[in-house]
Amino acid sequence: MPVLTPPSRPSAWRAELVAAAAAIICYLNVLPNNFCYDDDPIVRFNEKVNDPEHWLTIWTTDYWSHTQTGSPNRDLLYRPIALTSYRLVRTVAGPHPLPQHLVNVLLHALVAALLVRLCRRMGLSEAISFAAGVLFAVLPIHSEVVAGVVGRADVLATLGVLLALLAHRRSLVAASPSTTACWRIVAAFAAFGAMGAKENGVSVIPLVVVWDAFQTRSRRASDGSPNWWGWSTLRRLMYILAPAAVYFGLRYFALDGHFYQRPALTKTVNVLVDAPLWQHTLGVLQLWGMYWAKTFWPSLLCVNYSINSVRLATSLLDPHVVMGTLTTVALIIGAVAGWRKNAPTIALLAAAIAVSYAPTANVFVLMQVFFAERVWYLPSVWATVLIAMIVAPLLQMRIWRTVGIILLFALTARCWIRNAEWRDNGTLYAAAYRDHPDAVGCLHLYGQWLVNNDKYADGVTLLKRAIDMDMGYTDAHRTLGQAHFHAGNWREAVRHLQIADMQVPGHPPTTAALEQASRELSLREGERLSRLAQTAADRPEDVVAEVEMIRKMRELGRVRDALDRFQASESRFSASALWQSEYAVTLVYLNDLDGAIARYLQAIELAPDDPQRMVELAMLLLERRQENDLDQAWELATRASRLAPGAPFVLICRAELLALRGDLQGAVAAYQEAIRALPPGSDQRRVLEERARALGR
Repeated sequence: MPVLTPPSRPSAWRAELVAAAAAIICYLNVLPNNFCYDDDPIVRFNEKVNDPEHWLTIWTTDYWSHTQTGSPNRDLLYRPIALTSYRLVRTVAGPHPLPQHLVNVLLHALVAALLVRLCRRMGLSEAISFAAGVLFAVLPIHSEVVAGVVGRADVLATLGVLLALLAHRRSLVAASPSTTACWRIVAAFAAFGAMGAKENGVSVIPLVVVWDAFQTRSRRASDGSPNWWGWSTLRRLMYILAPAAVYFGLRYFALDGHFYQRPALTKTVNVLVDAPLWQHTLGVLQLWGMYWAKTFWPSLLCVNYSINSVRLATSLLDPHVVMGTLTTVALIIGAVAGWRKNAPTIALLAAAIAVSYAPTANVFVLMQVFFAERVWYLPSVWATVLIAMIVAPLLQMRIWRTVGIILLFALTARCWIRNAEWRDNGTLYAAAYRDHPDAVGCLHLYGQWLVNNDKYADGVTLLKRAIDMDMGYTDAHRTLGQAHFHAGNWREAVRHLQIADMQVPGHPPTTAALEQASRELSLREGERLSRLAQTAADRPEDVVAEVEMIRKMRELGRVRDALDRFQASESRFSASALWQSEYAVTLVYLNDLDGAIARYLQAIELAPDDPQRMVELAMLLLERRQENDLDQAWELATRASRLAPGAPFVLICRAELLALRGDLQGAVAAYQEAIRALPPGSDQRRVLEERARALGR
């Protein structure tokens, strides 16, 4: 039975030192690496990290505030401890990546050492404690945390949790009230550090509660003390709520009166978006199984798991769903059995895993990602202890000790291989594209890198594929527009920059490039616009002539001029369905979905038998997603199907709606029917083939 053990002798730190050394050895080849991926915006080019006057800004703004002009729908994160750590290293050691990487490695080693110490405090044997610390140190899934500088947020959150638990435990066995108070102050600061480092650090509060119940259980059973939970418990743990109150107060201020903001997610970043309840449930089990699978078999590690890198489960027999289900059942059975036999360690570990993982589980609130190895760092603390408890008896036999040593070398080698891929953005994104050649995010990352490194043709090809799979992928449109801009391909630059500006208005570099590309294109094709304007002037009642001129304005990037033209001609053409639908298109370019939908409704009222406009309105409703929008879109698609059965544009709309309802087979069938109606080699056919392959892969 676990008991409260006295402080260890200094020699007991030998196992901690070995675990720390194993962690350092695993990540030595991280040190020469450059900044990669999110390191660039968060560390390398972040004014809050590099400019001397921004110490206070770190505590009064959100994590991504410096990107707000380009990402107004960014996830509102508040991580002042992580940003402060980047800033401190930058101040002391300069702008080079090596000191930042070194701090990551040393902090990871410290976490591994503290895990050994924590296991001892749980009453576990020396062998189990040692095995847990070393295994945690060398797990390759942690490469995604340690190799990237911004992964320090996860390391610091985990470090804060472990320190809070150890300090709380010391407060339980302290010899005097003053010593108890000192340890509780240490625990409170550690808890605040965990929360301030990363959002899932808030799990430190329930973890301390669970730990308190576990650690005091045997003492209460032996001396006949009252039940663990009561007002005395609440008073004893009140000190751990104080840092939470401070953290949430600061967070509320920094996020301008919010505790969090639900980001505008798409399936590109989280495949659970719009999934029906049954598939969402399968997806949660699938995700849980994926983390356990990567723990045991890290053959593939990737920086980006966007759509097409993960296929959302549609069956209980999906391998990861099966693994997630079996793991859940095993943990529940083990916890209940252990508790009944008065050996509740497994129950403690099961609860700790669940509590640590819950904030990232996509159960109630969807995250900006479906799957990312880095979020497993904190839950894996408890998972490795559980694994160590299972394998420790085997290690008493020489043959299994040999197998264990070989396995540790294999895990270390896997870490080194993955660390080398984090050398720079080129190697990292090339590896992502190699592992997920059809994933939208990987196509964008590698395509952008190729374009930025003078490999224009190859990069544009990948960016076009990303857009073919997700027409609403703003970053890909923006990158492709900038690539065409620098190549002097003004027509394509205007087209893609317009789409990017439509989806996220006001991004300064996009707006500036769009204005210049529009001027360049107007110089080359302005004569055609002048002729159309003259025709419209000569035939003031000809709606077709008016619309042709306005379409040319939009094509040249002069959307505001087009809007002014619509407003000026309202009295003449408002009774025209063509005019109303073109007005709607212009409003879409200006990101006015409500206005565009109202105009489409007027157009359909004027011409109730036009399936094309019905489909266009249905797709806008799918994008807006307000109450009843999806039902209205389905009704419009059904009416369009009756008017134009077999038309490709109707089938595409129906396929999108079926995909939203979770009927992937029906969606693929609709896409395939539309593909057969299109000429071979056409751009639209290629786009639909990519989409059908993404859904039916």
